Amino acid sequence: MRKAALLLPLFAVLSPYPLLGQTAVLPDDPSIQYSGRVDLSNPKEARFDWPGVSMTVRFKGPSIGFLLEDGNNNFAVYADGQPSTVWATEPDKDLYSLSGLSDGEHVVRVVKRTEALFGITLFKGLVLQPGSQLLRPPPKPLRRIEFVGDSIVCGYGDEAATLKCDSLRPYENVDKAFGADAAMDLNAEAVFVAYSGKGVVRNYGDKNRRSPDPFPPLYGRTLCHDPRSSWDFSQWVPDAVVVHLGNNDFSTEPHADPQDYVKNYVRFLEAIHRDYPNAALYCMCPAGWPNHRPWVEKVVQKLNDAGDPKVYLVDYPDVPDSELGCNYHPNVLAQRGLADALVPVIRKTLGW
Repeated sequence: MRKAALLLPLFAVLSPYPLLGQTAVLPDDPSIQYSGRVDLSNPKEARFDWPGVSMTVRFKGPSIGFLLEDGNNNFAVYADGQPSTVWATEPDKDLYSLSGLSDGEHVVRVVKRTEALFGITLFKGLVLQPGSQLLRPPPKPLRRIEFVGDSIVCGYGDEAATLKCDSLRPYENVDKAFGADAAMDLNAEAVFVAYSGKGVVRNYGDKNRRSPDPFPPLYGRTLCHDPRSSWDFSQWVPDAVVVHLGNNDFSTEPHADPQDYVKNYVRFLEAIHRDYPNAALYCMCPAGWPNHRPWVEKVVQKLNDAGDPKVYLVDYPDVPDSELGCNYHPNVLAQRGLADALVPVIRKTLGW
């Protein structure tokens, strides 16, 4: 039997909003559908920071509110499958509402556009107007893909029209990056575990060939910025894992040592396959600059030669200048091109 939505008088749960007739739904209610890595150890607040984490609800009523304690992140809001608005959270505000809907049934999806460097979000539940009713959430796609890596995966600056941006926050949208595009084409749920500037062994701009804090140690965390958090890999098991790492290792001097890069990339992929032994792994990289494709190819070859045939190389052409956003990153058109390179390979290898 499905647990009924927990509807409480708003003034009894959320003291800042003692509005008569309104009700609150706690974050652990099964009517709230999450996608991505979320910490729900405290049923009164869902904590997350990785890009692309989303909350989807189906309800009957003209409006709905989301309680977000944040101040640094941006969220894309979709109503009935269509883009509706963007919520830029503010430090002194925690109720974000979507109103003006018809009185019928609606599906609202709220997606964290920005990445973990903007900090942790606390989601403290829903606010419903009198007469509104939560319904069973829509089914998720059966196929699952995890996207792992760097700023390209995060959609860094992909909505910008210029190379120089006053800030990253308004222009970063993981929901317009190649992973989201590819997942939509393949009818798959996408989860993102990515952080701008990180490499396999060397981060962008490091003065040394090795950085003390590259990407792989972050991969096992529920919350990127909470080293005490540990992700349970049995919670969500993907059919495919797409990894885009290496641009930061080789795009600035001094480059990472290629042998060090290959050795540690192999180890990272082996660790992923221990957690997801049946998943296919896809290593993405540009065919041209920063010219580390031969090393990614060597990583794939080493794993294939070691008896792991489900590791594949996917490269893509150089992005033209006309398709660049913030700091020379692919814009939404270029991101679409990356998806176009990836999707046929996944279709062929997985039979999708």
